[in-house]
Formats: sequence, C-alpha cells, structure tokens
Amino acid sequence: MEFSELLNSINSLEDSYPPVHLWNPDLCEGVEMRIDREGNWYYQNSIISRDKLKILFSRILKFEEEHYYLVTPVEKVLVKVDIAPYMIVDYEVDLELKNIILKTNLDYNFSLDATHPMDLRLLGKESIPFVTVRDNLEGFISRSVFYGLVELALKQEQNSDSELMLTSCGSQFSLGLIE
Repeated sequence: MEFSELLNSINSLEDSYPPVHLWNPDLCEGVEMRIDREGNWYYQNSIISRDKLKILFSRILKFEEEHYYLVTPVEKVLVKVDIAPYMIVDYEVDLELKNIILKTNLDYNFSLDATHPMDLRLLGKESIPFVTVRDNLEGFISRSVFYGLVELALKQEQNSDSELMLTSCGSQFSLGLIE
C-alpha cells in the first residue's frame, strides 16, 4: 500500500482495528518512521501534524521481535520508537466501578486492570511508568498523569509499608517505593 493511499483513507477510520497480527508482508526498506518521547510521529524526518493520520497509523502498528512496525497486507515499515508508541495523557476515575480509565494521545482509552497492567521501569536514571495498551503495544504514562495517579493512590490509602499502591478494577499496581 502506498503512503498516498493511506492518506486517502484517513476519512474512513473505523472503530475496529485491522488484523495486523495475521499480516506478515516483506519489510519495505528506505522509509523512515519514528515516534519521539513527546508522542510526535515523523515520516522521513518530517513531523506528522495531522492527528487523524497518526491515529490511522496507530491502528496498523504491530510489535514483533522487539521492534515496532506499521503493517499492511502487502508491506511493513520499521518504526523507531524512543520510549513507547502510546503516551497516556489523561485519566478519569469511575467511582461506581472503582475503575481508572487511561486516555492515550492516539484516541484510545482503556481500563487500568489485569489485562492492561502498569509497571515501573528504569530507563537511564529515570523511573518511567509503562502500561500495556493493546495487542502487545505499550504506552508510557506522562508525568502529569503519574502525579495525578499518585494523588489518587494516597486517597485510596491501600499502601504497604514500603510501596505506594494504586487500585483499579480489583488489581493493585505499584507506583514506587515509599522512602
């Protein structure tokens, strides 16, 4: 599929995601795609500013053999990702269901639960919270959202002696050690 064909299909976005896990085309060489730490997408070192295009690309994103790819039935393109393809930019709390809903920069929302777990990872000297978004694809939680989740965890008062714990959908997630 040509890049121009993808551009033409932007206005026909559907709610369902294509079965990229079934597609195993040849790698298309010479195309540079990248997602930076701020969630910006680049094509051939030029920023992609159209949100619908980034959302379209996120729907054909696949993770295999420790790499991210944009995949169509006929070709796949390597995507260099600085941290993770999704960034968690907001959240809301459903008090009735005791559920935290995480919102991504790519118009995808999901519950923080056992299927979408969160864990802290050390990258360099920085501890970054990651969460499984969908289909083996990860997102990292923005600093402002993380601080909001810390505040929520303090209100929940379900902490151990050594860790700050956050509860959502009956599962607990560590937000770090208490010092």
